[in-house]
Amino acid sequence: MFAHSVKHLVLLVFFVGSGTVFAQTQVTQPASLTTASKPVLAPSGAPASPFSSVSSALGLPSMSSLKEKKDEYISDLKKSKDALVSDMMPDLGLKIKHLKKAKSDNKDKKKAAKNEYEGLTMIKAYTKMGSGDRTIVEEFHILKDNDAAKPLPFVRDVYRYYQRSGRVTSSIIKDEGTGLLLHGPYKRYQNGDLVEEGFYYAGMKDGRWEKYDSHFILTDKSRWAKGVPAESRLTYHDSTHRKIKEIIPIEYGKVKGTYMAFHENGLLAEEGKYDNGVKVGRWTEFYPVNPSGRRMRKKLTQYASDQWDTDFEPFVISEWDEKGKITFERAKEKVIQEEETEN
Repeated sequence: MFAHSVKHLVLLVFFVGSGTVFAQTQVTQPASLTTASKPVLAPSGAPASPFSSVSSALGLPSMSSLKEKKDEYISDLKKSKDALVSDMMPDLGLKIKHLKKAKSDNKDKKKAAKNEYEGLTMIKAYTKMGSGDRTIVEEFHILKDNDAAKPLPFVRDVYRYYQRSGRVTSSIIKDEGTGLLLHGPYKRYQNGDLVEEGFYYAGMKDGRWEKYDSHFILTDKSRWAKGVPAESRLTYHDSTHRKIKEIIPIEYGKVKGTYMAFHENGLLAEEGKYDNGVKVGRWTEFYPVNPSGRRMRKKLTQYASDQWDTDFEPFVISEWDEKGKITFERAKEKVIQEEETEN
């Protein structure tokens, strides 16, 4: 009987224990696995979530850290957007401002181009000579300020406009002062047809010059650089290139045009013309002094009239001393006779 009672007691303990284990198993299951509702994060000080141990074991970020990173990302994105917009707007405004300024500058340049040449202000003028088929009209410009630029001292042909006589010339006209220096575009018309055009800089030929016949066919062209052919070779007395020694005229690679040599004090030493490397016409030598502003001639030599006259023998026409007194003079009859033979 005692044994039977013990058997029942063991069975009771077993069932009671089993029930206890079963009950504990039911209680320890998380509510989130048995419901579709959104998980609720534990408040501060509350027991840790049942996922915390699993997340830590797998190395996954927690929900709170994910939210913090999300908020940080959104904040950074907003800041980047604001910075981009703030950067773009001033640039856009600046570009518009620059475009407006450039447009205004272009208008000013076009306006200035009509009234300026090489940065110097000019005034348009006209002259008219002759009548009928021989009418010649010159359209030119002069410096607004005649002292704004000066011709180079070694340039021989300086063109001026004389108002009293209404002439444009490189010669000095008596009783009309110094004249007004031509500066800017120049055009010459004959009987309404354009026959010549080019530019002047302070009275000196500059840039491209062209000549035409009555049918507007180009007959001649040349390029100048402030009074000398653009291709000319210049040599100097000094290494600083301030004291010019020679101007050797070059046209299309050949020595052609007016040659000039200078003394070290800047005064003209020799002048004459070349035709394809050959001296032609009359050549004049000068002393390095100019009392009263006059050039003092030293020697006058005659050469052939063109490069083809290879049989011509150059000869001296006249010679002078430093005081201007003639020391040698060729017989005038012989000079006249030889000049007629040349012609």
